[in-house]
Amino acid sequence: AAGVISAPGGTTINFADNEIAGGLIDGTNVTFTLLHAPSPAESLILANQGLVQHQDVAGDYTLSGLTITFITAPTLGPMIAWYRY
Repeated sequence: AAGVISAPGGTTINFADNEIAGGLIDGTNVTFTLLHAPSPAESLILANQGLVQHQDVAGDYTLSGLTITFITAPTLGPMIAWYRY
């Protein structure tokens, strides 16, 4: 689900809640996509089978725009995302 929050001064904040990241979970695919680019990138919370995944090169995945690239291909899903954009 996506939504919008209105903040003081007319600012709006868009968010994605419980979005299933696009991509085949088959143990070989490492690339998944989101519907929007998280902004800030650090707002992305990504969970696989209920376990929060860690962002950055030393973590579980990297993020570039809409694209999530895992260091090791996930074998089971779903891949659920929460973020602002």
